[in-house]
Amino acid sequence: MKAYFTLVLAGLLGLAAHARNEAAPIGHVKSATAVSRVLGDGRKVETVVLEYDSPISDKSLTSGSYAVEGKEVTRVYANTAPERAERGTNGQYVIIEVKAEVDLHAQPKQPSEADMAKKRERDKMQGGPGLRAGWSTGGNDEYPGGATVCQIAAIKTTKGKTYAANDAPIETNEEICLVADDFRQEEFVSPYTGQTLPYNIYLPEDYDPAERYPLVLFIHDAGVASGPVTQTLYQGNGATSWAEPEAQARHKCIVVAPEYPVITVDDDWNYSHHLDTTIELLKELQTRYSVDPDRIYATGQSMGCMSSIVMMLKEPDLFAGALLVAGKWNPELMGPLDRQNIWIISCEGDVSSNTLQGEAVAKWREQGSTVSEATWDMTLSPEALSAEADKMRAEGSHLLFTHLTGGNHRATWFVAYGIEGVQDWLFEQHR
Repeated sequence: MKAYFTLVLAGLLGLAAHARNEAAPIGHVKSATAVSRVLGDGRKVETVVLEYDSPISDKSLTSGSYAVEGKEVTRVYANTAPERAERGTNGQYVIIEVKAEVDLHAQPKQPSEADMAKKRERDKMQGGPGLRAGWSTGGNDEYPGGATVCQIAAIKTTKGKTYAANDAPIETNEEICLVADDFRQEEFVSPYTGQTLPYNIYLPEDYDPAERYPLVLFIHDAGVASGPVTQTLYQGNGATSWAEPEAQARHKCIVVAPEYPVITVDDDWNYSHHLDTTIELLKELQTRYSVDPDRIYATGQSMGCMSSIVMMLKEPDLFAGALLVAGKWNPELMGPLDRQNIWIISCEGDVSSNTLQGEAVAKWREQGSTVSEATWDMTLSPEALSAEADKMRAEGSHLLFTHLTGGNHRATWFVAYGIEGVQDWLFEQHR
């Protein structure tokens, strides 16, 4: 991971040099770059790189030399390159590492009065409040990738010059998001409506048309519907987890993550034409890229889970397997899905998902299918959760249902996409 971070950061900083504002953000700082990565609960800054006009003495730096607004500084050191290092060394770059971890209780940004006014107008235009298929949510969830830094203690250059503390805020003028930046953005025109569906696509770094690759389709939840095309990459790691270097080393695959302009499904079991468009998108991608037609996988959270279920019912021979996270569908309609390869993950605290998916599982059992079922402590480490997943995989069932203790609706996907054993199971499935 360190090598990947170094390569990406150095490369992107170099490419950005021509585009950025060359004026110093503040004082002796020539540039300030925020480096983030996507965790289960969204994009978070984990490193700030300050480029100075002179080499900085590493010995003059401590974790108390800088403050980063809203974040806990864990390490500060100098370096000769814009990258993390185990030990600092004199250089023109100051590396500020900040704490970045999943918060199982994280909630979206609370709307301002202006946001609520927009929502009321939107509801009036759409016939009333609520989430209905084909309607917009405004895409208001935010996952910022910038940072504000203050130098709160004096530091020294290697020539002994003192750069005094300065309470003027240093705003980062470059943003890098590891892995998410490896996706490119494209558009697909619906053959049904002529409307455009924007989407993100990731190809393996050494993509070879002579090889065949599995394809993972990720569908976001309603919180970012009608947001910018890249918003689905930032809201959580449902898309990026499959493209992480470690994941690609285990399972090379193509990843596709559409950004829907509206709600694709609702709690009254209605769905929009965008799901038919998505099916056509997958078929079109198979003509452009070397996709293994027997290893196309569906996954999504909340609205994305429900959308996956609808597409599996509409096209029962399209997907080799599905990871269904924090969603639901009418249990009376889910009977035919017991012939497909499915892993359901819900939090116990998400009563609606847990209950309705449980009713679907009961129906499958009534139809004679075997379903592996287990409850996991969601606070366990990713390694421990992966070990639990391996136990369920060993049972050999093609239908699995995992309950995460406690939690809530959103917390399900904060955890689910970081479990290697679950990923391994999905890639074992073939149509």
